[in-house]
Amino acid sequence: MSSNKKGSKRKKKKNNFLNTVIALTVVFVLLLLALYVFKRPIMSMYYQWKLDQPIEPTTPVMDKNILIDGKEVGGMTAEKALEYIDSEVDSNTEGNIVTIKSTDGSRTYQYTFQDFDVKFDIKGAVDKAIDFGKNPQKDSWWREFKALEGGKVDFAIMSWSKPKVTSFVNAIASEINVEAKNAGFVRQNGTFTVTPSATGYAIDKDKLLADVISLIENREFGKEITFEIKVTEPKYTDKDFQGFSGIIGTYSSPYTGGDANRIQNLKNGCAKINGVVVYPGEVFSTNAHFNPCTEANGWASAGTIVNGKIEDSVGGGMCQVSSALYMALLNAEVEITERHNHSMKVGYADYGFDATLAGDYKDLKFRNDTGCAIYMEAYTTASHVVVNIYGKEVHPAGRTLKFSNKFIDSKEPPAPVEKYDAELPEGTRKIETTAMKGVTYELYKSIYENGVLKDTVKVNTSTYSPRGQVTLIGTKKG
Repeated sequence: MSSNKKGSKRKKKKNNFLNTVIALTVVFVLLLLALYVFKRPIMSMYYQWKLDQPIEPTTPVMDKNILIDGKEVGGMTAEKALEYIDSEVDSNTEGNIVTIKSTDGSRTYQYTFQDFDVKFDIKGAVDKAIDFGKNPQKDSWWREFKALEGGKVDFAIMSWSKPKVTSFVNAIASEINVEAKNAGFVRQNGTFTVTPSATGYAIDKDKLLADVISLIENREFGKEITFEIKVTEPKYTDKDFQGFSGIIGTYSSPYTGGDANRIQNLKNGCAKINGVVVYPGEVFSTNAHFNPCTEANGWASAGTIVNGKIEDSVGGGMCQVSSALYMALLNAEVEITERHNHSMKVGYADYGFDATLAGDYKDLKFRNDTGCAIYMEAYTTASHVVVNIYGKEVHPAGRTLKFSNKFIDSKEPPAPVEKYDAELPEGTRKIETTAMKGVTYELYKSIYENGVLKDTVKVNTSTYSPRGQVTLIGTKKG
């Protein structure tokens, strides 16, 4: 065969192959195009066919992470879980749930299941458990799903009322608890009557409540719970009033009328210590009874010593009450543990006879060292602040006291000072404070027995600061 014939055959064979490939490619493209165009109708027909197929009924079962009353029920049907839990749990609620007794046997309390509203609902727990995490239409479905995904979910079959348990325990505590009561005074028509002391009783209410709750939660029904009644004795009893005789110290401090706020403060100060009982060995603090120094606490603004001069201040005048109390205590001869004099002499008391108060750092305190309760009486008349100390007279009859002060030293005032004042007319001079020497005095107590001087004792040393003259010069132009 010639070479021309061979070449013609090869060329024809090659063209046939290309035509075949082209034809197959066109068919494949047409198929893809048909699939794209008819995909949705075909798929819809398929899904509709699937939906039309009969569904064989299935019985729902518990999720593998579901527990009921702490017991595994995963894979169980509701009927099986109900049967299983019912066989495992004693849900009887007849009879007493607990007996509560005091350890001394004086108190017994019994409570039923109904008292604490204890109930069992196994079916309710099963119904909740079988549906848990299965219904996407529920608002809580996602939380339920995540809870199962994260671990076990336990459904309780028992319910009870904590408020009811708490109420019953509170009732027990209210019946038993009573604070210890110190003996005290009742004064009527000037006559003192001792009110007897009383023993206190208390229980640990929080522990008892915790014990009852634990019993319920652990289902230890029928168990007995005991509690202890703690006995507390009063600190002060009737014997602390033995020997009480009457007034053992008194003092009367004069005042003048006219300043209503100052008089209010005198009355307020007296009211705050009137009727106070100070027991043997107890330390009395005047500040503890007077503070806070506020209008809400009954104090008004009146003249008082501030930095060596008289200024209006809330509580002005209270120190006259404390000074009268100081002298009454000295006459009663009880132990003064803290006392301070003023920075300058006051009009109602001589040097050494005063007792100032300031904040919480200057106080008048005394300790009752008489061995018997002290009763304090304080009041105002139209012209005097009166303080009486009632108690046991520990000194022999015929003993009298006399107090006197003694000058010790003086200190010259500082140089005069002039200060400009923009509120005064120009050229005006006004003395704001006058010069005053500083002085030191000692207070002495002279002791007499049947009119005969037996001893003289120094009571205090009081130093009053010097004060320089201050003159104001006006600068206000007319």
